[in-house]
Amino acid sequence: MEHSNNGLRNDDLDGLFAQYKAALPDPEASANFMPELWRKIEGRQSVLVRVKRLTQIFVATAAAICLLFAILLQVPSRTELRGNYVDILAEAQPAENLAAMGIVPRDSTEVNLK
Repeated sequence: MEHSNNGLRNDDLDGLFAQYKAALPDPEASANFMPELWRKIEGRQSVLVRVKRLTQIFVATAAAICLLFAILLQVPSRTELRGNYVDILAEAQPAENLAAMGIVPRDSTEVNLK
């Protein structure tokens, strides 16, 4: 019974292939078939080559920028900051300016407490 069932499947498959071939006949090759085929292939390759080149340029530029930033981070700055944040702010703002804003230096409050 399996043999007849298998034969039925082959007949159905052969019929399906026959319908497919009838629906899509083989194109007739003209004299320009190969040149047109190569033109299409080269056209697709040229687009891929352009995308590849742009990608390479982008990656090289990004690497150069990263290298430049790494070098800039390694170069020591000319102004060296010594002390903590409060000390640097105190040096930047003279005591007269702070007194005008109502901020009194710590040394003068210690004198008033004694």
